Amino acid sequence: MDTPTLKQILLDELRKYAKRGLNATSYLMHNEAEQIYAVVDIAMIRGKRSAGTALIARLAGERIVIELDRNDKELVDALKARDVPADQIILAYRGELMG
Repeated sequence: MDTPTLKQILLDELRKYAKRGLNATSYLMHNEAEQIYAVVDIAMIRGKRSAGTALIARLAGERIVIELDRNDKELVDALKARDVPADQIILAYRGELMG
């Protein structure tokens, strides 16, 4: 799969993680020059504000590198469901290295 198609699929799927919840809002952040994308959560937990990163992914040539994924529904599964070949997905947070 070519890089522009990978990027479009990646952004489509990341946008699904950026949403408003009961006590939290998730935002899609990006640095287009570096082709890195993150979903940041801001929440109120027991009356206190909390912020954290739930998902980080980047494009590296014709591969998607998932650096962090703290979601029950993992990004890798969404990408595979969109027919992104497994050999174009690197799960860095699980210790996979780019070959």
